[in-house]
Amino acid sequence: MKIIFFTQSNWSIPAIIELGKTHEISGVVTQLQGPNFNPQLIGFLEQSNLPIIDWDQISKDGWASISKDSDIGISFGFSKKIKEEIFSSFPMGVLNVHFGKLPKYAGPAPLFWTLKNQEPTLTISFHLIDQDWDAGDLVYEEDIPIFPGEPFGLLGARAAQISGGKLNTLLGRMDSIQRTPLKVNSHQLKRPTELDLTIDWKELKANEIEALVNASNPGYGGAITTFRGSQLKILEVSPAEVNEVGIFSPGTIVYSDPNYGVFVICGDYNCLRLNILQLEGTIITGQKIAALGVRVNEKFGS
Repeated sequence: MKIIFFTQSNWSIPAIIELGKTHEISGVVTQLQGPNFNPQLIGFLEQSNLPIIDWDQISKDGWASISKDSDIGISFGFSKKIKEEIFSSFPMGVLNVHFGKLPKYAGPAPLFWTLKNQEPTLTISFHLIDQDWDAGDLVYEEDIPIFPGEPFGLLGARAAQISGGKLNTLLGRMDSIQRTPLKVNSHQLKRPTELDLTIDWKELKANEIEALVNASNPGYGGAITTFRGSQLKILEVSPAEVNEVGIFSPGTIVYSDPNYGVFVICGDYNCLRLNILQLEGTIITGQKIAALGVRVNEKFGS
């Protein structure tokens, strides 16, 4: 079987490797410039001697400018709209890999919202695309458990490894597989805004803040807060029990120690330990900022 991939994501690499063992990868469509240019992906493709097809050149010259003798297209971490003239040119269509339950988590950031909403599992959806976003015909779903404290990056990498094997199995039985039409989600979840990424210490419970932090690491740079008048991002936290002395409002540091780190009280008056933070371009641990003089009763803000 001849396959053309559409991707801008390193998460497609395990699938490309896996399918390349038993099928022919005719080419990989990606972007060679702009914000979606991925030098790591390009380096892998060049080392693997796989043909690289520039999406922007296709948009300019038309699909007819490249080979169309492939059997199926696979879209995996590709943010551009694949037009009907392209997906209909494949005898078997274009199969999209979507890290989220469809149609519930239709949209460009399903993994973020799945984690933020504290879902117990991630659904990997495999569907043949049509003219609508994240719609068409569902051909398979794979549910994988989300481990406690698992961040965006680790979950995505784990799902990518699983997807490669599942794609290989699916391609072997595409002619007989059952297809279920997907409803179009008219209220798709968008990419998270700065407001979505910002911690509201007063309103959010400790588990909700932990979920937000996990959902934003590293794909969105961490959950946003302010401290001493400057913005910083929190990359990792963990639940903690603190025998605090005194009355503290949410967002207040209730314990700070160079050996144990920094502990903050949340909207439900449970505490989180701040493990890893990013400020002024520096990745730093909670223990380190405690050693640098962060004190009890100092506050984080929204």
